[in-house]
This record gives sequence, structure tokens and C-alpha cells, in this order.
Amino acid sequence: MSTDQIPTGLARLRLALVAAASGLAVAAAVVFGAGVAPAFADDYPTWDDVKNAQANAEAKDQEVTRIQGLISEMNAQVSAAQQLATQRGTEYQTAQTAYDTANFVAGELEQQATDARTTAEASNRQAGQLAAQLARTGGNDLSLNLLVGGEQLSNDLLYQLSAMSKLAEKTSQIYAKAQQDTNTATALTAQAEVARDELKGLADEALRLRDEAVAAQQQAEAALQEQEDHQVELQAQLQVLQENRVATEADYQKGVDARAEAARAAAAAGLSTLPYIAASGWASPFPGAFSSDEYGMRVNPVSGAYLLHSGIDLVYNGGTCGATVYAAAEGIVNYAGWNGGYGNFIQIDHGGGIATAYGHNTTLLVGNGTYVSVGQPIAYAGTTGNSTGCHVHFEVRQNGTAINPRPFMAAQGIEFG
Repeated sequence: MSTDQIPTGLARLRLALVAAASGLAVAAAVVFGAGVAPAFADDYPTWDDVKNAQANAEAKDQEVTRIQGLISEMNAQVSAAQQLATQRGTEYQTAQTAYDTANFVAGELEQQATDARTTAEASNRQAGQLAAQLARTGGNDLSLNLLVGGEQLSNDLLYQLSAMSKLAEKTSQIYAKAQQDTNTATALTAQAEVARDELKGLADEALRLRDEAVAAQQQAEAALQEQEDHQVELQAQLQVLQENRVATEADYQKGVDARAEAARAAAAAGLSTLPYIAASGWASPFPGAFSSDEYGMRVNPVSGAYLLHSGIDLVYNGGTCGATVYAAAEGIVNYAGWNGGYGNFIQIDHGGGIATAYGHNTTLLVGNGTYVSVGQPIAYAGTTGNSTGCHVHFEVRQNGTAINPRPFMAAQGIEFG
């Protein structure tokens, strides 16, 4: 490696770190409140309240206004919680991408430094061998020949002198090249060390934002669950008051039970066949799919930025949207929700420092903290986030760092087309 190659590696490093810093700045510039207001569960009307209000027009109007206010406030709370979860997820994805890209570039610099050092060592060995040969060729025998030969130097002696001159010149050039390669290796090593120092901060920031994103997502899920638990009943109570009908809590509960039974039947009918599970205990997240884009540095097709594509994209020849996505191994879901450019995103912790992730889903079937078994349906494929078409972005992470999923999964007995 020559010194004129250094700017390429350094430029890529700087681009990665600048992108990291600017991405985090943009993410931090849009900030919602510290949280969403707590729920108001103690304030829900009972069916006795509804029945009593029907006896008086003024009381009925007040109860209608009260229920409408609760519904409106509940919707606003869910909307605010979802906005916060979306923002936190975007911040997390921006920070994670910054870390992944900078880490990849730092690794490239370290490899280039190692290659340069190996080349320098080889050049030094070659120069040493030539110097030894020069010493043997130009020793006392040549000096004696020069002294006794007078003006009649033989053609052999002239040839020997010419060869020695060329040998000395070549040796000098190789020593110079070895020094140049040594300087290159030293410079690249220093830059890689700077990059690694920067990475610690990027990794810590990504982890902090992930925790915030998980908390915001859980808050949004709680608000949505409260809405689902109470809004149907509030709407039923409101309808009874507005239409001046007679209804009881028992009538409402019959409807609840009927809807629950219909949901269970739909879920049972929609269960997919589990994928093949290898002897390693791993399964394909998208059985029979092939890769449309591999792991590695690339120009992002949506943003145009030169970033690490930290996984592989899996598709079917037809019908990718809505197809079932499966857990590649058993584990605990440590992130389920919106994650910036990854859209609806799931990450599963499998223990031992290994995690898998699944991006761009249209629907998630599991939530934060859920235990999943190998081959369990966890989502339906989609094109949410920064996506140019339906596919599953599949990642494998080792101790928080993205690695190439293809060789890792191949070692588990799972191949991708």
C-alpha cells in the first residue's frame, strides 16, 4: 500500500463520522415532551352512571359531554404516545446506523494497516537479502581485481560493476518502499485508533436511545391498550345516551365475548406452517426466499448516503408483502416497534451476545418482552420505513455489532438463495 491510498480510507472514515454526528444532531433536534400524560382510568363512567343520567335531560347532556371528552382525550393520548414512540425509534435507528457504518470503516482501516505492515516486512526482508548478495559480490575479490587490473578492465569486470550498481539501486528502492509502507501502516493504525475511540461514544448513544425507544413504545402500547379496553364501551354508552335506548352492562358484555370469539377463530385460521428447523435449533426467517441485496457498504437507495447495509434483504419472486416472517431462533424480543428507516422493526435477543433483527414489516405479531420460540410467526413482511419495495431486512448482531448474516446462518445450517 502506498501513501497516496491513505486519503481514501480517511475520507471514508470522516464521511462516516460526519454522517454519524449530523444524523444524531438531526435526531436530537426534533424532541417531543419527556413523556405522555398518565392515563385517567379512574374517571370512566359506569353503566349505572349511564342509567341514572337517562332520567334527567340535563344530566344526560352532561354525561354525553363527559364521555365525548374522555374519548377525545384518549385519542389524543394515543396519538401523542405513538408520535413519541416513532420519534424515539427514528433517533435509535439513526444512531445505530451511524455506529454500524463507522465500525465497518474502522475495521477496513485496521485491515489496511495490517496489509501495509505485512508488505513493509516483506520489503525489508527482500532488501536485506539483496544487501547480503551485494556484500558477497562486492567484497575483497573485486577490490583486488581493481588494484591489479590497471587500465585493462575486463568485460567481465565491467559487467560486474554494472550489476553491482543496479543491485545497490534496487536495494535502495526496496528499502525506501519498505519505509513508505511502514509509514502508511503507522498512519492507518493511528486513524483506526481514533475511529475506535469515536465508536465507544456512538455505541453508548445507540444503546441509550434504544432504551428510550423501548420505553416510548411500551408507553404507546399501554395507551393503545387502554383505548382498546375502554373506547368500545364508551362508544356503546354514548350511543345508548344519544339514542335514549335501554341497555345494560350484560348486553355490552355479550358483544365483547362475541368479538373475542371471532378474533380467536380468525387467529386460528391464519396460523402459518412453521418453517424447517435445523439441527442447530435455528430456522430461516423467510423460508424459500432469496437475497436481493447483500451485507456491506452501499449507496442507500432512498437517502443516497454511503452507509453500511447491515443485513441482507430477503424477497420472494411473488407475494412478498404480507408473507409471514419467523423467529430465526428462540429468545426474548428486546425491541418491537417503529425504528426509523427500518419501519416496523423487531429485534430478538438469543443470549450469548447474539441477536437477530427484522425490518420493514407491515404488521408485528409480538411485543417488547415477548418470549418467542424458533420458527414462531413474529410479523408480516411489508415495505415500511425507507424501503423501495416489499422485503424483509434481516440482521445478525454479535455483542451489538452487525455481522454478515449469510455466513453466520450458513454455520447454523440455514442457507439463503
